Amino acid sequence: MNMGPHYRIWSVLLHTFLSLVSVAVGIPDNLIHSSGDVTGKITFRQMEGNYTYLRDSGALASCVPTLVTFDLLDLRHNFRSAVFKYTWDFGNGEVFEGPEPFVQCSYTTPGNYTFKLRIGANITKQSRITGLYTIDLTVLDAIQSIELRGPLSYNVDQSSSLSFHVGGSPPVWYCWRVLPDCQSPSPMSCESVRLYENIFNLSYTFTSVGTYCLEISVRNNISKLQTSYNIHVQDSPVNHLIFILPCAAVIFATLIFISVSVCCPLQESGFVCNTLESDMSYDAVTDIEMHAKDAASPLKDNCPLQTSSRRNESQSLLHQQGMYSQPC
Repeated sequence: MNMGPHYRIWSVLLHTFLSLVSVAVGIPDNLIHSSGDVTGKITFRQMEGNYTYLRDSGALASCVPTLVTFDLLDLRHNFRSAVFKYTWDFGNGEVFEGPEPFVQCSYTTPGNYTFKLRIGANITKQSRITGLYTIDLTVLDAIQSIELRGPLSYNVDQSSSLSFHVGGSPPVWYCWRVLPDCQSPSPMSCESVRLYENIFNLSYTFTSVGTYCLEISVRNNISKLQTSYNIHVQDSPVNHLIFILPCAAVIFATLIFISVSVCCPLQESGFVCNTLESDMSYDAVTDIEMHAKDAASPLKDNCPLQTSSRRNESQSLLHQQGMYSQPC
């Protein structure tokens, strides 16, 4: 590993500052396996932008510059004059040796690695001390995205399934909440759920029409990301059918009533006309018969009678003629 003079100067200054701030802070003892005479503490710090993160859980972020330091615990100053030699084995095939108790590295691929540090120093010509530190590291991709795979519009009063894809290394913890009208009247908390994959599904039923804000927070051991989505909820097509079908039934019944009202008077008027025509035909036949009787009667020349066009009138005149008229 090639390191320039600027890197060495910067590393020495940073190591001195961090050592003054905290000598005993580093990876917990339950994550470190050590042997030998040298006692100290290994610390992993990752720099991203203007921020420095202390990785004290054995998890590192991939593709992030990492500064590894070894802080020697020498309360009696027995090793003040000793010259130490540090051999750093990153577990990914890279090994670096040097006299400085710090080194910079970067893991580009997520996975599990075994980090080893060998320490050796000659106190005198006959006295030598050694130390070996072994740490199990987990390198993870930081949470970089939370993608909603699906529509942003759903129907009211229906169970909706929302699928999300997390861009980062599992395991992850996610927390979500839904805010009607994107307003939170009181502080709302959510329960974290742990997942061992990058895809998770949510099932939710929207109870009213409007706009909702879906807030999601996802984190793993080395990063955290929070995002929000605007969800639009509309009426269900079933609700529209429930309203449309009764209206259509009322319109259909109205059309049937109008049709019946228009057709029935026409049929009744046709029946009356047929009756009148029958009566007129019957009267005409009766008048013809009466004319025939009058022509055969000897009184026709002496006493001509006025006949009516209707049968009832003719009968009345004949009746009066027979009872009250004087013989001519």
